[in-house]
Amino acid sequence: MSKIKSTAVAALAVAGVLMSAAAALADSPAVATSAVNVRTGPGTGYAVVGQLSAGQNVNVLQQQGSWCYVQAHVSGWSSCSYLAAGGGGGGGGGGGGGGSNPEIPFNFGVTVGPGGPSISFGVGNAPPPPPPAANPRVCFYKNSNFGGQQWCVNSGTNVANVGGGWNNTISSVRVYGGASVQVCKNPGYAGGCTVYANNRANLNGGFNNNISSFQVY
Repeated sequence: MSKIKSTAVAALAVAGVLMSAAAALADSPAVATSAVNVRTGPGTGYAVVGQLSAGQNVNVLQQQGSWCYVQAHVSGWSSCSYLAAGGGGGGGGGGGGGGSNPEIPFNFGVTVGPGGPSISFGVGNAPPPPPPAANPRVCFYKNSNFGGQQWCVNSGTNVANVGGGWNNTISSVRVYGGASVQVCKNPGYAGGCTVYANNRANLNGGFNNNISSFQVY
């Protein structure tokens, strides 16, 4: 019995170290330890919208498992494994060369049963959970009815010139946690704007595939 308890305690201690190290990144400045992709959601199944370069400073606004939502020259989700606490936050451009590093989800589990404790480690590309509904944010989709590629941004995000292959490609919008978004037809919040405070499965009023800037509240 003492051997089972010792094994379980050791496993839980390892899990605690992993979780505390990851939690240290949330709501704090960090620095990219190597080149890493920035994605529209917390998982390798989401589209790549940019890349951080080694040594680039970022702000970590949120953490979901082993994925961190970062804010730099591009905002989105990156693997926390390629971020270290510290840095000046809000990183600038940084050189973009170099190849992409794979983001590998890491799983750790402990089960205590009749045969004793069982410890599991795993990697994989299981579908990541959707962004939490309680967090105020807006998600853009390239197809109507919330289909195609997805790009989610937090409340307070302002983009005066939509890039990354999203300019004039948005066809539906989903709103979470009481957020709202002002979308405009031209860069710099010009050319005719409208505000969405609810989900829009099909954009109308000339805004379908015609959004070049936005502000999320």
